[in-house]
Amino acid sequence: MIFLKEKVNRNYVRRISLFVPVLLFMLAACKEKFPAVPSDIIPMTKMENILIDMHIVDAVAETRTMGSGATEMKFTEQYYLQIYKNYGITKEEFLKSYLFYQNNPILLNKLYDDVLSEMSKREAQMNK
Repeated sequence: MIFLKEKVNRNYVRRISLFVPVLLFMLAACKEKFPAVPSDIIPMTKMENILIDMHIVDAVAETRTMGSGATEMKFTEQYYLQIYKNYGITKEEFLKSYLFYQNNPILLNKLYDDVLSEMSKREAQMNK
């Protein structure tokens, strides 16, 4: 009986010793790897702040114009131009950067997770 028990323990240890490295490799392979952001693209933290401001402008425009299509778009565009100016960027730089983030879903998800988190914090502060 003791011999059988030792054999079972050895098989168990052997299986575990093979399984653990494979599991670690799989976990490392699944880890999200963020692509590098090129220097001509707006950095994520700045882009986050720009998008927050834009979403706030969208909400204000919709409220002020009561959903009146053309008026809302004109109102929004004027504010977007001011946002570009405030952050020292052009509309073209913003669109190029936004397209980069759209083409990199891992970065876009991270970016919008941060945007939503910050907007939720701001809403909670306003409701105090």
